[in-house]
Amino acid sequence: MKKIITLLCIAASLAVYSQVSIPETSQKGTITTQNGMTIQYKDLKFSKGKVTYKNVENGAEEFLYENSVKAVQEVHAGEISETPAETPVISTAEPEKENLKFTDKHDIKNYLLQQKDSEYMKGRATNNLGTAFVAGGAACFLVGGLLNLSQANSTSVKNGESKGSPVPLIIGLVGAGVGVTLKLAGHSQMKNAVNNYRNANNSKFTPSYYVLNDSNGVGLMMKF
Repeated sequence: MKKIITLLCIAASLAVYSQVSIPETSQKGTITTQNGMTIQYKDLKFSKGKVTYKNVENGAEEFLYENSVKAVQEVHAGEISETPAETPVISTAEPEKENLKFTDKHDIKNYLLQQKDSEYMKGRATNNLGTAFVAGGAACFLVGGLLNLSQANSTSVKNGESKGSPVPLIIGLVGAGVGVTLKLAGHSQMKNAVNNYRNANNSKFTPSYYVLNDSNGVGLMMKF
């Protein structure tokens, strides 16, 4: 009796499987598996008990054996509604202002000046201050020399000593010396700013990131 029941169950199972109608080819549709899972497919092919198709959800090539398929529901050409292709949506973070990659020293200086680079501007201010000290010291030295020369030639000489004073000459020399020191310091600071710009352009890598959203899903694209 048990054997008869077992044979009847096997026959019933075979009858169920034999009722599954699987097309040899199908453009688009839905597969229902024996465990109740549904799969949206396209480009289905059925041959030698094996069903191959492309999974619409993940775009992967997949296959099932015939006895795993419960039903195949095709979507015929007349039932396929034409949907407009989705235009990929590209959302980008606010782009950072890229530094123009100058190579000429003169162009770099002009660029740093326009951008008001802090290090370059400090060096430039120090250099200008040094120039003012040099000019002022030279003027003071020249005026002091002329005054001493005119007093030496005047008739106001007492006890064989001139009334000229070395103070203007000393002030002029000290001022010029301070000015030269400031100019050297400012020039060095500006040179460092230029070198930092060059090194930053040579080593800095700033890729642009884009978020892509289309019919295939969401992804990330890097442009460099």
